[in-house]
Amino acid sequence: MGKTRRGRRAKQSGHGRHRGGEEPPRVHGDQPGLAECALRWWPFVAGTLAVTAILLGTYLVAGIAPRSPGASAAEHSVRSAPAAPPLARGHRSAGGGPVVAGSADPVAAGRPISSYTTRFKAGEPRVRNIQLGAQALDGTLVGPGAVFSFNRVVGPRTRSRGYVPAPAIIGSRLVNDVGGGICQVSATLFNAVFQGGMEIRKWRAHSMWMPEYPQGREAAVAYPQLDLTWRNDTGRPVLIRASYTRASLTVSLWGTRRYDVGIERSKAYAFVPFTSSIDRRPGCVAMAGGRGFQVDVWRVLNSDGRRVRREKFHTAYQPQARVRCA
Repeated sequence: MGKTRRGRRAKQSGHGRHRGGEEPPRVHGDQPGLAECALRWWPFVAGTLAVTAILLGTYLVAGIAPRSPGASAAEHSVRSAPAAPPLARGHRSAGGGPVVAGSADPVAAGRPISSYTTRFKAGEPRVRNIQLGAQALDGTLVGPGAVFSFNRVVGPRTRSRGYVPAPAIIGSRLVNDVGGGICQVSATLFNAVFQGGMEIRKWRAHSMWMPEYPQGREAAVAYPQLDLTWRNDTGRPVLIRASYTRASLTVSLWGTRRYDVGIERSKAYAFVPFTSSIDRRPGCVAMAGGRGFQVDVWRVLNSDGRRVRREKFHTAYQPQARVRCA
């Protein structure tokens, strides 16, 4: 009995401990437990999860701010900046790349300052000249403190540049001249600048008043002597946009408004009667006739509800002769 017990203890001891204190060899067919699998494979699982998280994060960031291949950070900033308003149906953008007048940052010119529209008869020869002038003007960026020159930006109005003969005011008559009608572009721009409150440096009204423009608020140009110039005194860049339809032209200014603008105008006074005549020369341009007169316009600049200054613009128009072509 005692011998049998000792034999049993010896067998149990042999199965319960391997020599050298090592774990007993695993018999073929034994499977590792759940805890042992977790300990063995955890480093590989953790590494895989980390790599997946990094790739997923990169993908999400790229999806939030997609860019075309090779686009720089600066290009992406320009695309994300506030843009000029989309043109309405029936209009077209009249420009190419921006023409910089002074140092300016195109990203900053993104808020509406002012806009003005003038109209004309569709199909007239002058429409071609208006469109060319608008194309040259559109996209111009005027830097802070820079002085804009209409003649410098638009350039000479010549046949080689696509301009055609059309009626133009010369003295007290309308005559056909290459580039006739370009003054509608300068007059529309003048009104946008006038309403935008920017400093008008050099301007002169037409010798005769034409119904396309408000009395005393228009600017004539003739390359290279007679020019329209104004200074961007807003402290930020100003972007000029010009668009047209078959019968209208719109010029808009984008940037940062400095002043609130009020406009006052006197009644016409000091009238001068017109004369009548018959013109038998080739190329005669008929004229309806109209009295000459004078008019005063005031621009009131306000800031934070207080008047900064009141500017007077005086214009004396010559009478428009009545001309009948024979």
